[in-house]
Amino acid sequence: MGLFDSVAGAMMNKVMGDTGPLAKLAMELFQQYGGLPGILQTLQNGGLTAQVDSWVGTGANLNVNAQQIGTALGSSVLAGIAGKLNMTTDELSGKIAEHLPEVVNQLTPNGVVENNPALIMSRLMGMLK
Repeated sequence: MGLFDSVAGAMMNKVMGDTGPLAKLAMELFQQYGGLPGILQTLQNGGLTAQVDSWVGTGANLNVNAQQIGTALGSSVLAGIAGKLNMTTDELSGKIAEHLPEVVNQLTPNGVVENNPALIMSRLMGMLK
């Protein structure tokens, strides 16, 4: 982890309090997968199409478990992110499974995945306040 990453992480934790680690996790996922559309496409390609569709849609969200997340996102990417966040891959997969359905639901209020990084980031930061 570089000096900038360390300082940014410390600042985010200070500013965001308890939500700092969640914000950092979201940022890492966005960077690894090219934003929300990339994350969702990767999950769909990994067999989670019904779950992703439910999170984006306006109905009830289907649950996902840590094992499904691990399979869909891949162990090498998760291991890299987990190392940056000082977590195990199992802990990371669990956190993603716990929070991602609601995060996606909140980032797609009209049932549409916006391909506007600034709008998505604004919504994400609004959720973390």
